[in-house]
Amino acid sequence: MDCQRTRMVWLMMLVACATLLAVRPASARDLVSGRYISSAGKNIILDLEVKGPSAANLIVHQFLPPEIAIVSSTPPVMKFDPKQGRAQWLMKKVAPGKVRIAMELTESIPPGSIRAEVRCRDQETGQMMDITINP
Repeated sequence: MDCQRTRMVWLMMLVACATLLAVRPASARDLVSGRYISSAGKNIILDLEVKGPSAANLIVHQFLPPEIAIVSSTPPVMKFDPKQGRAQWLMKKVAPGKVRIAMELTESIPPGSIRAEVRCRDQETGQMMDITINP
């Protein structure tokens, strides 16, 4: 009976070790996704979904057609280059959940003329990752 109990304990320990080895840290692509709620006209809305554990800091680049300006945005845009049509937000200590970026533009833009890139650190490799979001 002791031999059978010992085998059972060893089997349980083996299964526990195999389970721990199979678990991998989440990558940035697993942690952050996004989609446009509105991607044409004067009002642009980008929703990001941050899953737990948090990706901590996000850098969001919004690419617009050149010479289109941002009248207002929520949250406020940090940097904007109208010649390149590139806006940037730095979001620190982002909690899991939905993050919305809303912009009002000076002119209407046609469908398919924008994209966003979200940069965050991959928890698995420690490298910065770019996640592209298209309409």
